[in-house]
Amino acid sequence: MSMEYVTLAEIKQQGKVWKETLKTIENSKNNLEDFFNKIDLENRTVIFTGAGTSEFVGNTITPRLGTKFLSIATTDIVSNPENYFKKNEKILLVSCARSGNSPESVATVKLADQIVEDIAHVIITCNHQGALAKSKSTESNSFVLLMPPESNDKGFAMTSSFTSMSLAGLTIFKLDKLSCIKKNIDRLVKNIEAKEPQMIQMISDLVKLETSRIVYLGSSCLKGLAEEASLKCLELTAGHMSLHYNSPLGFRHGPKSIVNDSTLIITMLSNNEYTRKYEIDLLKEMYNEKNGKKLLTIDMLNCETAKDNSHYYFSFNNGEEYMNEVFNMFPYVYFAQLFAFYKSLSYGINPDNPCPTGEVNRVVKGVYIYDYKGEN
Repeated sequence: MSMEYVTLAEIKQQGKVWKETLKTIENSKNNLEDFFNKIDLENRTVIFTGAGTSEFVGNTITPRLGTKFLSIATTDIVSNPENYFKKNEKILLVSCARSGNSPESVATVKLADQIVEDIAHVIITCNHQGALAKSKSTESNSFVLLMPPESNDKGFAMTSSFTSMSLAGLTIFKLDKLSCIKKNIDRLVKNIEAKEPQMIQMISDLVKLETSRIVYLGSSCLKGLAEEASLKCLELTAGHMSLHYNSPLGFRHGPKSIVNDSTLIITMLSNNEYTRKYEIDLLKEMYNEKNGKKLLTIDMLNCETAKDNSHYYFSFNNGEEYMNEVFNMFPYVYFAQLFAFYKSLSYGINPDNPCPTGEVNRVVKGVYIYDYKGEN
């Protein structure tokens, strides 16, 4: 019955969409390299931007891309453009957008053109007919990278659109590693497919827990992913649950106050040996506390210590090594999306349209964009 929902179909199609995304990039590789050479990419600040889940694309991948890569929400730029755009700074603006029609996405591109003298654009979008794709398709300072049509999710929540744009954003700035990335994704897809029955079984146990609060924790790139995972569950359960995210180290500094007997804490572990020490220290601390919270740990390794200090432990380890931990995002978010979907059903909510009364929309409405006349 659940397969009747377009959201579930869009979650399950992701392996295919990722492979198609990489084919698109492979076919565009020479043009991308020429474009980056033409705009002198090495001497530019690169700003990833988007709203909601599209913002979290940048939040997730930019920590791995380097210090000149930033992630700034369109919703921040539109209200205070002078904080982020400087007239004499060379900027490449990477706009991530499922529809390409959000008022803030379109306005951010216009503000960049208005304020920055030497501006270049990459548009990563899932909607071939969207305003962003159309507005920049013929401009010499712009490159429009269209995601596979299937990634333009019909469901309310962004699922395959998020992962395809994240994969694209990672890969276009690592074109010299394209063949390695393709092999990595092929292995990950097989791994996810093999592990899915175990995922479904664990998720069905988790959904039955009497939880009213969920916290996602992740370090570095995985903190951005924790933000996306928490939003997905918040959206699909229509606000019936309280959702939070943080880094394992940051969680102790006040946010841990959210924990009570009905809290589920989901920690997405890093592969990095140094980083894991901090993450596992927190697991031990929380496991030995006396309140009734539940701990789920998701891992790409097999770790007895993490398992022994969790109430639920799910490992995607299959004996293979992957490029680096940013690629953990793909199996981890797949798990989080499935969990959000089934949690939605447990509340009797339609995951394809969790807010039928229209307070929250698939494409944001009600935003009036004002003319920007410069700093006061």
